[in-house]
Amino acid sequence: MPALKLKDHLSLSELKSKLFTQTDIRIFKQWQILNAVANSPGTKADVIACLLGTTPTIVRRYVRLYNKYGSEYLSHLQWGGRREARSNLSFLQEEVLLKNIAEKSLKGEILTAKDIRKEVEKKVKRSVSEDYLWDLFKRHEWKKKAPRPKHPLHNIAAQDLFKKNLQKFWQPTL
Repeated sequence: MPALKLKDHLSLSELKSKLFTQTDIRIFKQWQILNAVANSPGTKADVIACLLGTTPTIVRRYVRLYNKYGSEYLSHLQWGGRREARSNLSFLQEEVLLKNIAEKSLKGEILTAKDIRKEVEKKVKRSVSEDYLWDLFKRHEWKKKAPRPKHPLHNIAAQDLFKKNLQKFWQPTL
C-alpha cells in the first residue's frame, strides 16, 4: 500500500489549530488523523490507524477527501442517510404527492394504506414495498391519527361481570 501524504492546503500550525478548536469529538478525530499524517509523511495507513484506534480505510478516506477538497472536506463527507440519487422520488415530490393524497382522503376517496400504496405506485411507475410506505410516512411526519376505538371481539356483558366479581384484595394461595 502506498504511503500517505497530505497536500499543502493548510500548514502544520493551521492543522494543529483546527484540531484543538473542535468541540465535536467526531470532527476532532478526523482532524487528529489528518494531523498525524501531516506530521509523519510517508507513514502507511495501517500504522496511523493502529496508533489512533481506527481503521486504515477511514484514514485513507479522510486523507483522500482532504487532498481533493482541502479544509472544506467536511462538507463532502457523507455517512448514511437517504440519497436522492437512489430514491424513488425526491423529498419535494413526495411532499406534493402526500398533499394530493391528503386532499383525496378528505373527500373520502382514499381510506387505507393500500389505497395510498396504489397512488404511490402510479407516481413511481413501479411497485413499492410496505416498508417504503411507512418510511415515507415517517419522513413526512405522518402518524396514525385514529386508534382503534374498541376490540372487534369485545363483550360488554363479560366485562361488567368481571368487574362485579373482581376481588378487592388479592391473597396469595398457600
